[in-house]
Amino acid sequence: MVPTESQKSAKVDVEAPMSLAEATKPPAAAEASSGGGSSAKVKWCVLAFLVLQNSGASILMRESRSAGAWSPQTAVIMQEAIKAVVCVFLLLRDGGLASVRGALVPSVEALKTSVPALLYLLQNNMQYVAVGYLDAATYAVLYQFKILTAALMSVAILRKALSLGQWFALIVLTGGASVVILSQMTGSAAGAAQQGGVITGVIAVLSACMASGLAGVYFEKLLKGSTMSLWARNLQLALYSLIVGFAGLYQEGGVDLLGAGF
Repeated sequence: MVPTESQKSAKVDVEAPMSLAEATKPPAAAEASSGGGSSAKVKWCVLAFLVLQNSGASILMRESRSAGAWSPQTAVIMQEAIKAVVCVFLLLRDGGLASVRGALVPSVEALKTSVPALLYLLQNNMQYVAVGYLDAATYAVLYQFKILTAALMSVAILRKALSLGQWFALIVLTGGASVVILSQMTGSAAGAAQQGGVITGVIAVLSACMASGLAGVYFEKLLKGSTMSLWARNLQLALYSLIVGFAGLYQEGGVDLLGAGF
């Protein structure tokens, strides 16, 4: 029997049957399974980058200290100058000249940024002092104390609550770093002079950790209580650090360091 035109137009396509797993799987779960894999890859990539960055920074700082006579303050100044240039570029990309001018306007909020800026400047200088007396591996291990100081400052200032597992991890971290300190103190066979250098390096790296933890928590508190963008705050940090850094460099050796120091 030949179908009529009305029967032809009423005919619909039949989709392929759906499997039981596909039929019972909710859409949110399907999206989570695809997005969870990419998120995990990003986290692993970030972790690998941080490992390379921390280990590479320790080695490069140690090698640079033994490369010749130069002022570590110049390295800190160059670091802040590069950060300022990057922040200006990002502000111009996001909001144009208006966002850059907003970050440079003198205000109470801008003045508050001077506190973490000075702490970060102290941290960076203490790092170079520490690597002058400690080998790269010892410095890298001891510098992990900054995790402990940041956690304690977060509890004290931001009123954050740490889980039992986090407290246990901090105890293990403290114990491991303490063992490294004791091994450095008791394993020195070159006499009191070398032990004195180790003590100076340990004090310097612990000071850097304290400054890093306090500056990071204070800066986080500033970001949470303000509408100013992250790049604007970082630009203010860099400018404060440059002003104080150049003042300290001039006090240390005057204009002579502008040639040989850099």
